[in-house]
This record gives sequence, C-alpha cells and structure tokens, in this order.
Amino acid sequence: MRMALEGIKVVEVSTWVAAPVCGVLLAEFGADVIRVEPLQGDPVRGLLPRGSSVEAFNPWWEMWNRSKRGMALDLGTPEGRQIVHRLAAQSDVFLTNLRPSVLERAELDYEKVREISPRIIYAHITGYGTQGPERERPSFDALAFWTRAGFPSVLGEPDAPPVALEGAMGDHPTGGLALAGIALALYVRERTGVGQKIDVSLLGSGCWVNGVDLQWALAFGSDPPRFPRKQAINPLSNSYQARCGRWLRLCMMESDRYWPAFCAALGRPDLEGDPRFGSHFQRAANREALISLLEEIIATKDRDEWAPLFDEHKLPWDPVQTMTEVAQDSCVLANDYITEYEHFGGRRVKSIASPVRLSETPAGVRQGAPEHGQHNEEILLELGFTWDDIERLKEKRAIL
Repeated sequence: MRMALEGIKVVEVSTWVAAPVCGVLLAEFGADVIRVEPLQGDPVRGLLPRGSSVEAFNPWWEMWNRSKRGMALDLGTPEGRQIVHRLAAQSDVFLTNLRPSVLERAELDYEKVREISPRIIYAHITGYGTQGPERERPSFDALAFWTRAGFPSVLGEPDAPPVALEGAMGDHPTGGLALAGIALALYVRERTGVGQKIDVSLLGSGCWVNGVDLQWALAFGSDPPRFPRKQAINPLSNSYQARCGRWLRLCMMESDRYWPAFCAALGRPDLEGDPRFGSHFQRAANREALISLLEEIIATKDRDEWAPLFDEHKLPWDPVQTMTEVAQDSCVLANDYITEYEHFGGRRVKSIASPVRLSETPAGVRQGAPEHGQHNEEILLELGFTWDDIERLKEKRAIL
C-alpha cells in the first residue's frame, strides 16, 4: 500500500526536539526524511535515564528520530554546506529549528534555499517567531511555550509555586502544527506549483494551546479568575481522592444535566433535593460545602469501586493515571497508540505511535532511529559523490 507522503523528500537540519517531532511524523507517513546533525551529535543523544551507561539505549532519541536516515556533518565547512545544498536541491521540504543567524551563516536561510530550489517548502520552527527583537533569542519549550505563554499563571493552586512543564509537552504540539503547515503548503504547491515558507514558534504554539485563558484576557482585559481546588466554581468538574489514595477527575460541565444521576451514583439521592444544591448556580454559591461533602463521600470507596458506578450512570469522569497505567490502558492498547518494532541489532522497541490516523494510508514505523552518521556514505553516493569524494570529505572533517 502506498503511504501518504511516499515520494516526498525532506532534509531536516535541526537540534533538540520540536523539529525532529515534525520530522518523525513526516517520515512515518512515508516521506524520505534525512536528519542532519553536527559532528559532535545532537544533544538529545546524551539524554539517558539516571544511572545508565553511555552505551545504554536512548528511548527519547529513538522516539523523535525513528524512520529517518541520518547524516553527521559540519555546517561550518564549505563542503558540509555544499552537501546540504545538494540535498535541498533534490528535496520537497526543508525543515529546521536553528536560529535565523545560524542559518544565515550556514547559507541555509530561506532566501538561499529558495534560490537552490524555488519550489521548496521551507518550515522554520523558532522560539519566539521570526519578527521582533527576540527573533534570535534561544529557547526551550519550558520557556517560550510554557512559561512565556502563561501556563503557570493558570495551573495549580493559586498560592503554590509555578507548575513546571514536563518533558517536551510544548515540543510535541509545536511539531504537530509544523506538520499541518507543511501538509497545507504541499497541497498548495500541488495546485499552483509555488513553494513557500512556514513559520511556527514555540511561543505562538503556546498561545494557541493556552487559547481559552488567553482569549479571556483579550475579551475582558483581565486575567481569568483562578480558584483553588476546594473552591472550584463547579464542584462537579473537579478532582477528588478515593479511599485507596488514588485520584479521579469529574468533568460534568453541564452540571444540571448530570446532578440527579450523580447523586444516584454516590448513593445519596437525598442530595438531589437539597435546596443548597438545587441548581448549577446554587451549587456554585455553596461550592465549599458541596466540595467538602463530596470529598467525604468519595473517600468512602476505592477508585475501582467508583468506576462501575460512574460508568453505569454515564457520568463524564476519568482516573488520574500514572505513566505506567497509561502504558497499560485498555483504550490506549485497543487503538494502537503504542507501537512495537524491531530496531537495528534485533532489539524490540515499544514506543508511542503517530497520533494521526489515516484509514487508507496509515502511518507506520519504518526503521529504528539512525546511529550517528549512519547513512553518510549511502546518501552521498545517491547525491553523486564518489568514494574518493567521500574520503576527501572525511579528511577535511566535513563529515563524520
């Protein structure tokens, strides 16, 4: 079966995570993605679990770079730049997250790459956008996406320290937005023959993902109200701890609709007629009393005992799961959100599958992530270099 992006060639000159996330999504829909990294290797190669040896398997490098081919070269040399120029000349997409000045020094800015390949789709992921005084400011998603876009101001208890971003939470959606931009640009090129540049930033992505609260500020000129858990405006959209110590989350946004069934599930039909809680607005006005009461009731049973009762009454809720619980979740497994494949050397690898599903041209892992410079010779030969050329490039330290 032909894959969705089969025949599309991508050169990815990137570092860390956001652009590689986009690259792996492209690769697993069939694009030939060539990941170019420096001679010293991408910093992600050094991310290993605490206590691991240098030779340990790196699951994060694998997740963000599987299904690609890999090259290691020095963009500071004319020869290294020439190789990437020749790659760009034969590619449909140029994907990068290097800073503008770095790209200009390497002669890989949009203007230069467009000269080489006028029909190229040039996707540039930055921290703070390509305009304004901070276009050169280096960043990570913990900064530009999370902190700068205001997530800590709306999450957690109001008086608690800022909630920190955990593990590439901003890089993943930003890479997905870049994928969407590339797909749109490829569609436009198919119709018009015109290539174009795509700009996606961690800050812009953060503003979009945090859009509900940012929209409040735009509409009303103030920060959205923030309440501690024990004062949640809607007690039926809140978190509670069961007797076993595990937490569950209720999400009954239309609380009047669910209130009778919720009282029945709790085994407290008497609450339905309690005048303090007779409507959404009355429950909001008496929320501290209701939250305290619900805490007491939910603490009388284990979470696994509440599960069938809430499900029987068709209440919107979910368990607050640990990562090991997510990895074993029946819904996750039934939908193949976890994939398994054979890596180089026979290792079986479990990893997160592409979140985008196409019924007729599905994504799939094509191979493990490349070793450092694994495909240098293979790709150079495809570009027309000879073995003598490759030897000279190695002598000049232009390639690994």
